[in-house]
Amino acid sequence: MSDNLFIVNILSLAFLSFFLFKKMFLGSSLKLTRLTLPSFFIVAYIILMSLPSIKWFYNSTHPIRYTYFLAVQSVLISFPLGVLLANVLFLNPYRPYRIVKDFLYSSLSKTRHDSYMFPFWILMFLSSILTVTIYILTSDYVPLLGSFVAYGEMGGEMLRSSIYREPDTIHYAHAMMVRFFLPFCLLYSYFMAYVYKGRWKYLFWITLLWAMFASLLTFERVYFFSLFIFLVLAIYFKNNQLISKIHFLSKSKIRLVIFILAIMSLAMLVGGIVSRTQYNLPLDLTSIWNTAERFFISRVLLDPSYMAYIYFEEFNNPSTFLYGKSIRLLSLFGVEFHHTVSPSFVAELWLNFGWFGVLMGTTVIGFILQFIQLRLFRKKSIPTLSFYIILLLNGAWIIYGHVLATMVVSVYLLSVLFLFALQRNRMAGDCRKRGCILQPAGGQRVSGPVSTTGFHDRSA
Repeated sequence: MSDNLFIVNILSLAFLSFFLFKKMFLGSSLKLTRLTLPSFFIVAYIILMSLPSIKWFYNSTHPIRYTYFLAVQSVLISFPLGVLLANVLFLNPYRPYRIVKDFLYSSLSKTRHDSYMFPFWILMFLSSILTVTIYILTSDYVPLLGSFVAYGEMGGEMLRSSIYREPDTIHYAHAMMVRFFLPFCLLYSYFMAYVYKGRWKYLFWITLLWAMFASLLTFERVYFFSLFIFLVLAIYFKNNQLISKIHFLSKSKIRLVIFILAIMSLAMLVGGIVSRTQYNLPLDLTSIWNTAERFFISRVLLDPSYMAYIYFEEFNNPSTFLYGKSIRLLSLFGVEFHHTVSPSFVAELWLNFGWFGVLMGTTVIGFILQFIQLRLFRKKSIPTLSFYIILLLNGAWIIYGHVLATMVVSVYLLSVLFLFALQRNRMAGDCRKRGCILQPAGGQRVSGPVSTTGFHDRSA
């Protein structure tokens, strides 16, 4: 079979299987035009992995390229299988669709969740100030500050790796700040400004400027670039009701698209600037724009598929597999740690467990994303929508990095804990309105009929 025929056959089979499976078993619970956790992930995967993998297949002559291409495309079949398994837990086949639709298309309005999360917003904001202060005071070199007083004097590689010379506690605290605390503060203040207006408009701009400063401290492009993605997603969800109602070619929709494209263009330009400053390179306009184009094409679009191929070639037979050694979290249980740099989750599953890892791991990811979507996102509020956007983008980071990356797990775990607390708070509030109480944990029965929410109604 020729390479061209191989590519066409595998791509056709993968995409046809995906859309047939989606049509027959998932229906509207995995609609690619709706930004659910699974749909955002799979659309990003198609753009970042499935299609670019063609380039690396043709660029290689190693026999592993066939396995690489098959493994990359297999996700289009195993991932929706995991989504289906999550749907099965909800028994009624129409319920997942209704849950998704009710959450995405409900209006964003004032709820008691807003005030409930306000103390945590203050705590996260103050924590970011404390983290930045400690980092500046203890670091031997802060790239952003150093660039103002001695730009070009430090070697590019030394500057680029400065954050990795910090103690693990500082490195982790900084990553949590720019991956979770400040994104939540930014999104929360944005939606609060939209719903409540008043002082929140000023707090949003203060939060945005502070988040930009904190994200630029280390010249890590991904942190600053992600702020623009968060804003684009926030704008999209704020206008979701408007988008669903207005005509396709209406002026309102065209203005919104132009505004979003302008933000993304600015993100590319800033990415080019940061790409040069992190290596102390000259900052003339032509060089910045050329670097911005390379940053977007190479780093954003092509990097995950390229890094995946590199690791497939390095770990090309079972004798080289690591069997969990590249997963840092497993080192907590005594497993020897083998460092890998941004392998992409497909490659990490492969280099650890081969085909079993690729097929089983991607099925589990599909299950987890859909389960979180259906279990934790029922009622829209400012805090839940803020966490929702954080989890959307955090899911996409899995494509670039590790399956159980420390930051990915940390962000998901904290978000889920907050979302459970918000659900508990809402259920308790509903119960108080109805004059009911929870059944005691010890199993004592409370007299009165049981309502459909699972609480005992004292009013009966």
